[in-house]
Amino acid sequence: MKILVFSDSHSRSRKISEVLEKHGGKCDAVVFCGDGVKDIEYIKQKYPEIAFFIVKGNCDVFESTYPQELFVNFDGIKVMIAHGHKHGVKFSLKSIALAAYENGAQAVFFGHTHIPCDIIEDINDKRIQLFNPGSIGAAGTYGVVNTSGSILVTNIAEI
Repeated sequence: MKILVFSDSHSRSRKISEVLEKHGGKCDAVVFCGDGVKDIEYIKQKYPEIAFFIVKGNCDVFESTYPQELFVNFDGIKVMIAHGHKHGVKFSLKSIALAAYENGAQAVFFGHTHIPCDIIEDINDKRIQLFNPGSIGAAGTYGVVNTSGSILVTNIAEI
């Protein structure tokens, strides 16, 4: 399964369109980690065949359609999707890793910092993968995630 992960577009939907065109519209899912849900709604209309998983961020305050956190199963891998501001990810990743652990997730896709991050956090007896694609709006970075069985392969890419 191929998943494209975006965050923090901040009114720059054109950049998300560029990425989807670059990939030929070929992916199984798009994950949007907040701060620009209006941008991703526009993109979603252009690609109705792709599954979209969207959470709102701190700049999406007036948006009531989407949750702040979402748990999704990709090929048997439970993933927590969040913007990250509620977990203080600009200061520490422990809180978001612990939230994933407490909810049985093996990975977290998040944003908010605008800085790409791809690390493993050990919580008790479990390893939690923390993946932030950075900001598609500011830096032009995004994530390309591939799953196969119970294996999750994450990559940071640039436009």
